[in-house]
Amino acid sequence: MSGRNLFLLATLLAAACASSGGGPKNTSGFLKDYSQLRHDTRYKSDYVWAKPDLDLRDYDRVLIDPVVVMPLKGPAAGELGPEALKKVADHFTKILKETIDPYYTLALRPGPNVLRVRVALTDVEKASGGKPGDPDYRVGGAAMEVEIVDAVTGERLTAAIDRIEGSQAGRDVPREWTHVEGAFVEWANRLLDYLDYYQDK
Repeated sequence: MSGRNLFLLATLLAAACASSGGGPKNTSGFLKDYSQLRHDTRYKSDYVWAKPDLDLRDYDRVLIDPVVVMPLKGPAAGELGPEALKKVADHFTKILKETIDPYYTLALRPGPNVLRVRVALTDVEKASGGKPGDPDYRVGGAAMEVEIVDAVTGERLTAAIDRIEGSQAGRDVPREWTHVEGAFVEWANRLLDYLDYYQDK
């Protein structure tokens, strides 16, 4: 697994020492503690934290929880309804598992030496007018909250909040979220690069 490109790693889950400023203001409540997260000054909207001296070499399996929906409230909330947003979250779960599975053993349940990945989709935003199902309907981006914990103890190892503007990835998915597909694929690859980095330290 060594030698994979680690460029995407830095944009999702960077060391806390590279960050500054206070914690995020608009959150979903998915994460139990937001106080550790700091805005990464190298990027516009990432909030990140990693346990000091993090080393994942003792972990040999990855448990990916189903992505849940925790929509933000107020003006930051997206425009997809709860049912459509749940379908998008299920699709994101599928992408995460497809990306990680060729390189790591996916665990079916918590256990020793298992990393648990928890992800919440907090926003999906359309990019153009119209309603779901209309020919001109597009989603413009997505936001999520994520943390990786020890599957037995629940100890938080790293956490992040991120938003990516939508992009067309060309996969066979329902039209109303094709433009957010690129965000999901990018997040999944960032996760893979992150795991590789802390396995190969």
